[in-house]
Amino acid sequence: MKKALFAATVLAVSLIGATAVQAEPQEVTMWHYFDQKPEQEMLTEMVDEYNSSQDDIHINATFVSRTELMNQYTVGALSGELPDIGQVDSPDMASYVSLGVFEDITDELTDWGEIDQFYPGPLSSCQDADGKYYGLPQNSNCLALACNMDLLKAAGYDHMPTSLDEFKEMVEKTTDTSNDVYGFAMCAVSTEEGTFQLLPWIRSVEDGKSVNVDDITADSAVNGLQTLGDFVANGYMSKECVNWTQADAWNQFCAGKAAFVECGTWHLAQTDAINGAFDYDFTLLPTGDEGTSTSTIGGENFGVCKGSENKEACVKFLEWLCSKDNEAKWAAVGGKIPTRQDATAEYTFEQDGFKVFTDEMNYAQARGPHAEWPTISEAVYTAAQSVFVDGTSAKDALATAAGKIDPIVKENPLPESK
Repeated sequence: MKKALFAATVLAVSLIGATAVQAEPQEVTMWHYFDQKPEQEMLTEMVDEYNSSQDDIHINATFVSRTELMNQYTVGALSGELPDIGQVDSPDMASYVSLGVFEDITDELTDWGEIDQFYPGPLSSCQDADGKYYGLPQNSNCLALACNMDLLKAAGYDHMPTSLDEFKEMVEKTTDTSNDVYGFAMCAVSTEEGTFQLLPWIRSVEDGKSVNVDDITADSAVNGLQTLGDFVANGYMSKECVNWTQADAWNQFCAGKAAFVECGTWHLAQTDAINGAFDYDFTLLPTGDEGTSTSTIGGENFGVCKGSENKEACVKFLEWLCSKDNEAKWAAVGGKIPTRQDATAEYTFEQDGFKVFTDEMNYAQARGPHAEWPTISEAVYTAAQSVFVDGTSAKDALATAAGKIDPIVKENPLPESK
């Protein structure tokens, strides 16, 4: 009898132990490259919140430097050693999708029922040419125009520019060479950062539609780049723009050395540098006819990596991370724009000018998405450098760029411009 009771007890304990083992949450690894304190802390808090909210999934978030992470993706595509979830810069995602780094999660996101709440631009960077989804855009930003209202007033203007023609006039009138003040400042460095700022001018509106880099020799693209080239040639924009980062251009504006600067959403949190030296405001980039604008989208995506044994758990977490409420929370910390339209509708931001950037998102386009975007990008910033440094006409420089871009997009077309 005692033996039977002992055996029954052992069996019961074993069953309890088996149940306990089965109840262990799925361990999901996530790699990210957020290196700024507010973003790192916010991500940690959100992961902790998610892990505490349920018992089925446990997210292990690990920081990996951006350069190392990109290298790991390239190596992991061959070795299979990848995290369950990985972060990637939005224009780079298509390249890694083509390498086999990310998993197709189209069916899961379609069943979610909230995919239509995302801005088309950021969302498109998570798709391949067939429209399949490999992740979600977690944060976004875009470019607009900051204006020194004191310099505008001194030049006889009581408003900000609303068209490219008016902008050209204002840039000329606000240039003051005797005081080393330029009409316009922007980043045109030979990196993706330069392409990011150049694209709005190359994509300026023609016949009511923004052109893309697969039509880079269009009249509007030539006009946009030639406008910038003329600014440099006429002394309205510093020749140093070819060496400036976006931070450098912003510093010129804050120092009162530029009447206008092309700036990003994140600069709203850096207006303290102006320190009351002048009145300033923000407006849409005046890249075309009155009432039109173009801009470039920046930001990061998170995708489910190929071969993950926890695909369903990964998707559930991404859907939570990019939910309406969490998109709004993230934007408040990082000075970014929510990737969801429904989050923006209820989102408030302390800095003046934020609404300009949310409006600009209606005109902003992602870079690519395309598996060979790095090569396309190089053709774009090389064309601009040729115009700014060597004095090449925009028409000739963009024709050279087209010679590199056209064969690429002929074989693998870019998504249609909106």
